[in-house]
Formats: sequence, C-alpha cells, structure tokens
Amino acid sequence: MRHALIPIILTTLVLSCVPLAAGGDLAQTAPAFAVAGTDAAQVTAFLKCLQTSVALGNRLKVASLVHFPLKVWVDGAETVINNESEFQAKYVRIFDADMKKAIADAKVDTLFANQQGVMFDNGRVWFRPVTERKNAVKIVAINDPNQPR
Repeated sequence: MRHALIPIILTTLVLSCVPLAAGGDLAQTAPAFAVAGTDAAQVTAFLKCLQTSVALGNRLKVASLVHFPLKVWVDGAETVINNESEFQAKYVRIFDADMKKAIADAKVDTLFANQQGVMFDNGRVWFRPVTERKNAVKIVAINDPNQPR
C-alpha cells in the first residue's frame, strides 16, 4: 500500500511545478508583476511549486527554487547560505512551522511586487527571475519575521 502512494505523490509534485497557461481569470485577479520582471503565470507556477514542495517536505526541490548565496534569518541572526548543501543542513531551522504556514497561506492575489521582486508574508520571503538562471524564478531572500522591513 505504501509503495502505491509513491507514484501518486511524485506525479502530484511534478504536475504542480508545470507552468500554467495565463488564462483570463488569472490575468484579472493577479497583481501586476511586470515591475519585478515576471508575469502572473510564472509567479503562480512558482508559488504553487514552492507550496507543494514544502508541504511534501521535498528539500531537494525547495533547494532548486533558491538562488545562492541566500541571506536568511536562522535563530534570530542573519546568515548567508552559500550553496545547496548548507541549505540542506539548515532546512529544518529555516522552514519551521511558522514559515511553512506562511508559505501555505500565500496567495497570488495578495502578493506585492516592486523592482526588487515579489514578496509575501510582509516581506518575509522574496523571489524574482534570476538572469543567470535563464530568468527562472528563485527565492532571493528570507527575512526575519520579527524585523522591520
């Protein structure tokens, strides 16, 4: 029984990371993301992939959504994570229950965009297209929820 669920979970994860076609409904409800160098379809696909990957605990997929070096707050101090292995080592401390909830609760129509990128949870998580990664959307900062931004 347990082995039967693995293909279902993997299929769900893969399908959740496939970019959506920009439909009429999406364009009407999503904020303008052009200022951040992206569009609603790309932001929606990224957010859905991030939410699914975090919910499933897929650390490797989450790491693939990060641009390194990454500034994060861990245990109340700003830390620079230089690569995927450092990210993996600190994953549990970065993606605590509060962060997982913030990611799960993020909605495209409540995101904020400016020249620095797109953010949610009052600036806690920032993401944007990264030119050196062929404009793939990546997390570029994870801020302390207790620090003013």
